[in-house]
Order: sequence, then C-alpha cells, then structure tokens
Amino acid sequence: MEAVETVVSSTGVESNSPSGIVEADLDLSVTALSRAAGSPGTCGIRLFRKKKVTDVPVPKPILASVPTDIGPVTLTEDPAVFRKELRDLYVQGGGDCPEMSVGAIKAAVEVANPGSFIYVFSDARAKDYHGKDELLRLLQLKQSQVIFVLTGDCGDRTHPGYLAYEEIASTSSGQVFHLDKQQVSEVLKWVESAIQASKVRLLSTDHEERGEHTWRIPFDPSLKEVTVSLSGPGPEIQVRDPLGRILQKDEGLNVLLSIPDSAKVVAFKPKHPGLWSIKVYSSGRHSVRITGISNIDFRAGFSTQPSLDLNHTIEWPLEGVPISLVINSTGLQAPGLLDSVELSRPSGRPLLTLPTQPLSNGSTHQLWGGPPFHAPKERFYLKVKGRDHEGNSLLRVSGVSYSGVAPGAPLVSMPPRIHGYQHQPLLVSCSVHSALPFRLQLLRDGARLGEERHFLESGNSSWEIPRASKAEEGTYECTAVSKSGSGRARAQIVITDPPPQLVPAPNVTVSLGETAILSCRVLGDVPYNLTWVRDWRALPASAGRVTQLANWSLEVRGVVPSDSGRYQCVASNANGATRASTWLLVREAPQVSIDTRSQRFSQGVEVKISCSASGYPTPHLSWSHEGLALQEDSRIHVDPQGTLIIQGLAPEDAGNYTCLAANDVGTDEETVTLYYTDAPSVSAAKSMVLAAVGEEAVLGCVVSGVPPPRVIWYHGDLEMILAPEGSGSGTLRIPRAQERDAGVYTCRAVNELGDASAEVQLEVGPRAVGPPGRDEQPRSFGPWSQEVQVSRGRESLCHSEVSGGQGTDATLS
Repeated sequence: MEAVETVVSSTGVESNSPSGIVEADLDLSVTALSRAAGSPGTCGIRLFRKKKVTDVPVPKPILASVPTDIGPVTLTEDPAVFRKELRDLYVQGGGDCPEMSVGAIKAAVEVANPGSFIYVFSDARAKDYHGKDELLRLLQLKQSQVIFVLTGDCGDRTHPGYLAYEEIASTSSGQVFHLDKQQVSEVLKWVESAIQASKVRLLSTDHEERGEHTWRIPFDPSLKEVTVSLSGPGPEIQVRDPLGRILQKDEGLNVLLSIPDSAKVVAFKPKHPGLWSIKVYSSGRHSVRITGISNIDFRAGFSTQPSLDLNHTIEWPLEGVPISLVINSTGLQAPGLLDSVELSRPSGRPLLTLPTQPLSNGSTHQLWGGPPFHAPKERFYLKVKGRDHEGNSLLRVSGVSYSGVAPGAPLVSMPPRIHGYQHQPLLVSCSVHSALPFRLQLLRDGARLGEERHFLESGNSSWEIPRASKAEEGTYECTAVSKSGSGRARAQIVITDPPPQLVPAPNVTVSLGETAILSCRVLGDVPYNLTWVRDWRALPASAGRVTQLANWSLEVRGVVPSDSGRYQCVASNANGATRASTWLLVREAPQVSIDTRSQRFSQGVEVKISCSASGYPTPHLSWSHEGLALQEDSRIHVDPQGTLIIQGLAPEDAGNYTCLAANDVGTDEETVTLYYTDAPSVSAAKSMVLAAVGEEAVLGCVVSGVPPPRVIWYHGDLEMILAPEGSGSGTLRIPRAQERDAGVYTCRAVNELGDASAEVQLEVGPRAVGPPGRDEQPRSFGPWSQEVQVSRGRESLCHSEVSGGQGTDATLS
C-alpha cells in the first residue's frame, strides 16, 4: 500500500523568514496533505524536518539509518498528528544553502512502503549530492516517486547539488516544480487531488531545451482518468481525442494546476478508447508525466537466468552480462497479451525493442519474458505494449528509470562452528548469493577437497564426511568465484564422542483409570542423565500419579483423558543430548459435537451440518434421519470429515437428523432439527367487495407460507385492529359498514422470511327504505352519479345506488 512522505526544510535561507512551506498558507497545506494521507491507497505520513546541527542539540535518531544532522523524524498515520508537527515547524538559523536534502529523502524512501509518493519542500539545492547514486538504487528497489516543490535553488541550476534533484525526479518519474512562496498553496491543491490509488504511468520524458512535442498514446477502456503534468517555464498542453477534436475546459478538461512560469497539470476522463494525441510546449528545460487510473499495470524484474518467479529476480539490470526481463502483469484478462517491451531514453526516443512471450508457470496471462539483452549504458524506461481482452491497444511505462549496476562479488556464508560426532556422517555446508554464475570450492587448511562445483545462480551446497573422526577437525573454507570477484567464508569443525543413543519406544494404549508404563532405552555404557519431558517442560522424578522408576521408565497411575499425548525422554551428557518420543494413548468414549442445534431452510437451498467427535480410538461417524439410517445419493452425502451436505432441499427433508459416533469404548450422538420454511404468498379472495350501509362487509385473502404468516389489514395507511383469531385467518369483517369505510384495503402476510400483500376494493352504498315483507318492492339501481371514461386495458369503477327487496341480485350489462 502506498504512503505519503514529506521532507520539509526548516532552515530558511533568509534568517528572518520561514521556509517556503511554512510561509505559505499553512491552513491549506495542512488540510491538503492531511486529506492526501487519508485518501485511498495511502497508509501513513512521515514528516522529515531538516535542521542545522549548530542550532539545536542533536537528539538520538528515531531511525538508525537517518543521519545525525537530519531530524527529528516524525512517523504517523494520524493526520491530526501531522497537522501539529507541521504547525510546530519553525526557522532554525538561516543562510543554510545548500542543505542535507539527499540524506533526508533517502531516510523517507527507506521507511516508505513500495510505490509511495515522496514530496520534498525546500528552498535550497542539495549539499550531500554525493549520496545520490545510493538513493537512485533505492528508488529503483522501492519504485517510489519523488516530487520536488522548490522555492529556491541557491541561484545556480547548473550545480551538481541542483542537478541531483532533476536526476532523482527523472529516475523516479517525479518532477521538479519551481515557484514563488506565495504559489505553494496552489501546488498543495494539486497534491491533494494527485494522490490516487491504482495510478499507472503512460509517459515519462525529460527535455533539456525548449520545444514542442507531440505523442500519440493508446488509451484502453480501463483508464478511468488521465493526468498530464508539465513542469517547465511557459507550459502549454493540448489534448486531442481519437477523432482529432481538441478537448476544451467545458468538455471535460480539468486544469488542476497552472503556474505560467513553472508548471501546468490537466486531467480528463477519456470517453473513447484509441489513439489520443498529447501536445506540449515549454520555453525552457521541462519534463512531462502522463499517468492514468487503471487496474492494469505491470512490475518488472531482471534475471541472469530464465526464471518463472518474480521473487527470484533482481530490481535492476546488471552491467556487462546478458540479462532477461520477467514481467508480471496485473489486471490483464485473457485473451489479453503483452507483445513487446521497448527500452526508451528519458527523452522518449527508443533504444531497443524486445518481443515478449508468456512464461509457463501454471497461471494464465500473468508472467511474460523476453530474450536476453545487454543493459544500455544510459538510463532507460520500460515501455510495455500489448492488447487487452477486447483487442484494444495497451501501453504502460515503468514507474522508475533503470540503469545498469555493476554486479558485486559473491557473498558466502558458513556457520562459524560445525559440531560433528565420532563415527557418524557430517555435512559441511555453505550458502552463496551471487547475481552471476560462479564456481565453488571447499578447502581445508588451504588444500582443495573434492571437485570444483559450478552454479548458475545463488544457492546452497554441502559436502559429506561419511564417517567423522578427530582427523577431520580443523578450519574449512568455502570459496566462490565469479566474473565480479570472489567471496569466502570459514568454519571450525569440532569432533566429539556422540551423546547417548536412544531406542525409540512403542506407543502405549490404556483405558481410563489404568496404569501406563512409558519406557526409554539408552544404548552404550557412556554415563548419562535422563529426563522425561512433556509439553516442553521437564517432569519431576515423582509428582503424585506420575513417577520415574529406577529403570528410567515413567509410570502414570490412574490415567485420565488429559494424560494422553506425546512424552519425550531426553538423555544427555557432556557431548550433547538426544531425544526420543513415545505417545500415551487413552481409550475414551466418543463425545459428539454439532455446530448447530437447529436450522431453517427454504426449498432448493443447500445445507451443511458439521459433526465432530473426540475419543480414542478415532470414532466412526454416521447419520440418521428420523431414526432411519441416512441413504446417500446424488443429492445427500457425508464428506470424510463427517459433514452432512444436502443439496436442493425439499419440504420432505425437514425433520430430525442424528449424528452417531462409535468406537470400541462406546457411542454418543447429537440431533439437529431442520425446519422447512416458505416465504409468504397472498392473493385476494375477491378484488372488489360491495356492501350496503349498516350491513356486514367481509373481505378475504388467501394466505400461505411456513411458518404460517401473521395477517395484517390496512385501510389506506391505517392498520386495522383485529381479534386474535383474525390475525391468522386472512378474513377482515366490518360488522356495520358505513360509507366512510369504503376504499382500498391491503392484506399483508408476514413471517420470518419476508412479507407479501394484496389489495381489495370495498364499495359501500345506501340501504333500501321501506318495510320488509312479502309485498316488498324489488330493489333497483339509481341513476349513475357521473359519466365514467374508460381507457382500453385499464380497470374502472362504476357507482350506482340499489333499492329493492332482500335478496335482490344486481347485474351490469
């Protein structure tokens, strides 16, 4: 995970003015860097404050690798702590130009995570520029990016102390920004937005003179956002899409930073994949960085021998020997591919193009390799080209530039003392780390032993002495020789009589309450001491139920389950110690454990019930359903660990399942219950119910579900209060319906699996007036209250009054 590192100068050039970062808008700087630290892909802030030794007493460094004239160093993951430390910066003296910048940057890179962003705020060139090469190698290893924000350079940009900044920035794909102290806040705004997770590089170039440059770069669909950063005087940037249209501010071009005499940064979200054109201009020395947000990237390693493992490669190429590339692509889906790698100069001009091919390591479209080549003498970037899974052109550039490193001499290691025993085999081993093939020879007192061995890469080698004796004592030397030099290591071999020899004893099995005797037999007549050990603790000669007998055997009386386990007898004398193990096994009836007592399931799901059992001998596990032995088939089976697996559960699978464990001592069982459940389902018995005023209105819905759902009725948004028996029947009774009771009623069914609902329309009309009887007049409908407009395919309600005798039926035609 990336981190934010800041190196801040607190020794101003002018004795009466603070450094650039402090003189700038402090509130903005604290906010910007604090937010950056909390953004995705960052995990911490480490603030390095440079000081003058003559101004402040030198405290003990927090990190051993931090020079004593740099510090104190603050490491924090808390933006609030960062705020406080930044606010507490104050000027220590003045006139400190140049400064110990390179050492401070090196300290930041050492503690930073790989791929971190290192921001350097200073107003002076580097005093310790002689340490630049070591820092450059560290940057190649960590793949970190260094960005300089300079408010001063001691007045000479041709000095090696200033040129070191440019080389550090170029190597790490960083940049150097020159600005007035009043412009620091603008850069901090850009810093806040620039720190992004999943950032990939698309172009890194540096140019010594003024000029205009145009690049045609393929943007693949995975690029969510692209940023173009130009550092130099008079910066201008123009972006054209694949159709040749110039991207304008109102069309998605976002200007993140614009300082006319120093820098310009723009960002945009490519809407179309294809070849985009980026044109830049600067009136002086300038650098260009183009990055994007994407999950497709790569990491490269170098190897003198073919390798299928990126962990077995080195981070930089070696000078003077053929070396091969190993590229690990991430986020590239099949059938996407990488077809070539271009080695390009910092100016962008190509040096060498190598074809790539997939390496057979069992993983798909991850590791790619190229043919051997000799590293160029000048610095170069790796430009990886290929196609994504949809056939779109793909381009990524390494996060740092590389340069050849002279391979070092082999590093040889041996244990300083090797202890052997009389008449027993003895191995003499040494380990060699070498970037180049090497020859290995073992010597004793300057005389060669055995034949010289040849190795292509780092490794270990051993020589065996079949039967050691006092004659083999002496000084042994392991010497490795490669084209880069030689390395050696020495060891002293000492031969003594062997320690006592033990005969392994058989395991002992007893039942609970019995007595166990554990034996241990020692060979030879050499005096020795014998101790019994359990759980890495020595057992006393006599401790309650456990006693060491006169013949060195161990007696355990009244055995309990906790006595079972491994016991060791240790025989020792002046020449060493040997151990032998024996196991006490206690017969014990099974004890069954099921991970759950009950489970509820719906139709079609899969259920797994784990059953385990302790006991000795190891119990046999079996399952039964409702007292009958479980019959396994394609849907129901028990795995070797005793887990019952039922796929595609059906209602008939509900019930009690029992896990039975049995061994020679006894049996035990536990039962789990499966309950079938079904989500509620509801439908209206009648979608419309008609009732006369004062009569009973009955609304019904048909409800199903397991467990039986609870029924809730609503009139509009108002919940109806039902009698207890009504909550399960699905029937709503309104004894004396009134016109105000008319409307839409909702029947809602609820159980633990969810809920369902249906609607019923209730219409309430006036009753007929007149005495009931034999001569009762037939009921009749009154006139329609209004015209009704009906849309095709839609429901509509027609309202009418009915009068007449009891039992009159009404139909609509």
